[in-house]
Amino acid sequence: MLSSSSSSLRHGSRSTTISRQHLRPSLTVQRRCSCLVVQAKKRSPVSEGLQLVLKDELKVEKERYRTPDAVLEGPPGGFELEDRPHSNVLLLSRSHGSEEIYVEVDLDAQQDEADEDAEAALLDEEDEEGGMRSLPPVAFSVNVVKGRAALGFSLQTDGEAVMISHVSLNDSAGGSGEDEDEDDDMMPYTGPLFTELDDTLQQAFTDYLEERGITAEFGAYLVELVHDKLEVEYMAWLTRVQDFVAS
Repeated sequence: MLSSSSSSLRHGSRSTTISRQHLRPSLTVQRRCSCLVVQAKKRSPVSEGLQLVLKDELKVEKERYRTPDAVLEGPPGGFELEDRPHSNVLLLSRSHGSEEIYVEVDLDAQQDEADEDAEAALLDEEDEEGGMRSLPPVAFSVNVVKGRAALGFSLQTDGEAVMISHVSLNDSAGGSGEDEDEDDDMMPYTGPLFTELDDTLQQAFTDYLEERGITAEFGAYLVELVHDKLEVEYMAWLTRVQDFVAS
């Protein structure tokens, strides 16, 4: 027969063994968790370097950014602006009697058409001599809509004047309705080169647009608006990319 002391000792040893067995899994889990945390926080030097460069670039852009007064005042001529975040299109619209006037600016088209000097000017807030900003011209389109038909204009503005490059008519209500399948396969005639038109006709088209709010003042506003939009979208893009790299 075992003595009470031996029995107690064995019970004590068993209790100690059980306690250690119960502790081991929790310690293992803690060690694994610690390793996972370290691995999750550790990023490559390349990723960290990119994040720092993005952060510095964003800081510089924010420090020099100022919303132009023209943009703060809003569009002239009774136009309403539709500017969606992260969109590469600016839309402006207004009514003129029974007509609807739609202006569209494609930011991607500006970048494609601008030459290297214009792109450099877009990035410079001030030139070294006069302290005045030199902004590239803006290409845009205008549609004057009556019912199902629209008179379309391709234009460009440098902020001082609005120049027409093409005029086309989209008359979806026209036609006799015969041979529609054949007509769909044919390229429609969109009109002559604007520069080939008589000077009097060119001026008449210019007056027609001015009456509908497409003036030199509107062109100056559009140049400021596009420049501001590009700056704002660039900062938003930097922020989103930085967040992605840091995650």
